[in-house]
Amino acid sequence: MKERKEEEKKWKVSGNLCLDFINTLEWRNDEQKKIEWLPDFLALIQWSEYCKIIDNKYAQKIIKKALREPQVAERTYHKAIELRELLYNIFSSFALSGKVYPQDLENFNQLLTDSLAKVGRIVPIVGGFAWSFDLRNNSLEFFLSPIIKSAVDLLLSPEIRRVKQCANNACGWLFIDKSRNKSRRWCSMEDCGNRAKAKRHYLSKKNNSVRG
Repeated sequence: MKERKEEEKKWKVSGNLCLDFINTLEWRNDEQKKIEWLPDFLALIQWSEYCKIIDNKYAQKIIKKALREPQVAERTYHKAIELRELLYNIFSSFALSGKVYPQDLENFNQLLTDSLAKVGRIVPIVGGFAWSFDLRNNSLEFFLSPIIKSAVDLLLSPEIRRVKQCANNACGWLFIDKSRNKSRRWCSMEDCGNRAKAKRHYLSKKNNSVRG
């Protein structure tokens, strides 16, 4: 149970839902260390519940439907992973170069058209309006729409200029740098930051030993 809680702590390091979704592939750029946190449809639902995209009652309803429609659940799972990799391409490219490949953006716009209009709508609130997702929707793809909406919001926000990729090349995680002077380099100081610090310390001791 303790290990599970420690793992879940790492599910939210970026400061944004769509980036947390991208980061469910750990050590993305290291084939030997790579870890897939979402190996199947059930894991997707568990992650969605943890991130409060859906509540437990809705999660149980979706799981029951997935058991009745396993082929649909499998297709939804693969669609989710394709979405994750598309979002990685978009946000990683912008973080590193300030540009996005036109085809990636076109593919995302197609997903946007196919997804949000089916499960969301504008509703009135006190003093204005808000976007609302209809929890009565029974589609197995429902939980993907809030992720897509999160990506839209970030792409249209000034915070897009604060999206960075971890300085550890093997990591590949993305995050929003909310530091005052935009100096954050690591996905997490407890993880990649400490690894880099330990490596610098080791190399320093080694160099001093050689000189001595």
